[in-house]
Amino acid sequence: MSTVIFWIFVPFGVSILLTLFNRFIRITRWIAAGVTLGLALAAAFVNFDELVLLGGRAYELSTSFSVLGRQLVLDSTDRVFLVLVYGLGAFWFLGAPAAGTHRLFAPLGLAIIAILVASLAVEPFLYAAPLVELAVLVSIPMLVAPGRPAGQGVLRYLIFMTLGMPFILLGGWALNAIEINPANETLLLEAMLLLGLGLAFWLAIFPFYTWVPLLTGESQPYIAGFLFSLLPTVVFFLMLNFLDAFAFLRNSPVFFQGLQLAGTIMVATAGIWAAFQRDLTRLFGYAVIQETGFALLAISLHSETGLALFAAGLVPRLIGFGLFALSLSVMQSRNVSLRFEDEGLAFWQVPIASLASLVAIFSISGLPLLAGFPVRQPLLEELGAGSIAVAIWALIGSAGMMYGGLRYLSALFRREPTTGQPGEGWYQIALLSAGVVMLFVAGVFPTPMISMMLNVLSGFANLF
Repeated sequence: MSTVIFWIFVPFGVSILLTLFNRFIRITRWIAAGVTLGLALAAAFVNFDELVLLGGRAYELSTSFSVLGRQLVLDSTDRVFLVLVYGLGAFWFLGAPAAGTHRLFAPLGLAIIAILVASLAVEPFLYAAPLVELAVLVSIPMLVAPGRPAGQGVLRYLIFMTLGMPFILLGGWALNAIEINPANETLLLEAMLLLGLGLAFWLAIFPFYTWVPLLTGESQPYIAGFLFSLLPTVVFFLMLNFLDAFAFLRNSPVFFQGLQLAGTIMVATAGIWAAFQRDLTRLFGYAVIQETGFALLAISLHSETGLALFAAGLVPRLIGFGLFALSLSVMQSRNVSLRFEDEGLAFWQVPIASLASLVAIFSISGLPLLAGFPVRQPLLEELGAGSIAVAIWALIGSAGMMYGGLRYLSALFRREPTTGQPGEGWYQIALLSAGVVMLFVAGVFPTPMISMMLNVLSGFANLF
C-alpha cells in the first residue's frame, strides 16, 4: 500500500461515487466530511514508510507511486501539509449543511482536494501546473447557479487561471535550461518573467485581481471561500518548491523585489477599496486580495523569519475566510440583504451571523486579540526594518479594511430591533460561534498554532 493511494486515489474515488449519488445532498456532505477528517487524523498519527496493521494484516506504507511515467511522492515531510489540507476540507464540508451549498459541492470539493494534493506530490513538480488547471476546471460547475449562465467573475477566473498554466510550464522549462547554462543572464530574466506572470495569474496578483470581487459577488460566498482557501495555499507551496529547487532563483533579489512590489500594491489598494465598499460579498473579495498581498510580503522578506511568518499566517487566514464565507451564506439563506444601503441588512435578523462576519473582518484586518494580530504585528515590524514606505502602505491597507468593517458595523443597526427568534438555526449558531471562539483563542494564545505551522516548511530544506 502507498501513501499516494491512501491520500490521493481513495478520496478521488470517493468523490466519483458521491457524484453518482449527488441527489442525496445531506449524505454526500457528511461522507465527504468524514473522509477528509479521517485522512487528516491518519496523516497526523500514521507513520509513513512503515508497516501498518489493518484488519489483522500488516501492510507496508510506501511513500511513492508511479503513474503514467511520473512519480507521486508523499513522505513524512508532507505530514503537516496533509493535516492542514484535509483538516481544512473537513472544516468546509462540516459547514456545508449550514451554508446550504450547491449539491455538487461535496463530490467536486473532495475531488479538488485530491487533485491539489497530487499537484504537490508529483515529480518533477513542474507537472503540477496541469493538475492545478484540472482542479480549476472541476470547480466551475460549483460556481455557476443551475439554470443561469456563467457571470463575468466566473469567466475571468477560468481565463486567468488557464493563462497561468502555460507561463508556469514555460518558466519551469527555462529554469531547467539555466541549470545547463547558468551564466546566461538573459535566459534567467526570461524565466523569472514567465514564472512571475504565471504566479500572477494563479494568485490574482496585481494587476490581474479585478475578477476576485466579481467572483465573490456572483457565486455563493461559501464556495468562493472554499476555493480561495485551497487554491492560493497550494500555489504558494508550488512557489516555494521553485525557490527550493533553483538556487539562482532564490538568490535573485529581482524576484523578491517583484513580490514585494506586487504585495504592497495589493494590500494597499484592497484596503482602500474595502474602505468604500457597500456590499459584503465584494468586501470579502477585497479581504482575499489583501491576505494574498500580505502572504507575498512575508515571502518577499527573503529570510527565515519571513517564511515563518508566512506559515504562521496560514491558519488565521483560513479560519477568517471560513467564518466570513459561512456568515455571508447564512445571511443569504435567510434572505438578508448584503448591501449596506438596503434596509434588509440588520443585526436583529441574524445576530450571530452578523457578529461572526464582523469578527472575521476585524481578524483579517489585524485587530488585537484576534487571530490575525499575532502574525500581522511582527510582519509589519520586519517590513519596517527593510522599508518604512512598504510598512506605511501595509498599515494603510489594514486601516482601510478595518474602516470597511466599521462602516458595516454602523449599517447593521440602522433598523429598530425586532422581536421573535433569531433567524439562524441551531447548527448554524453552533458553527458560527465555534469560528468566533477559534479566532479569539488563536489571537490570545498564538504560540501553539505558530509552532505547529512552522513544521509545514520542513520539506523545503534549501530555504533555510
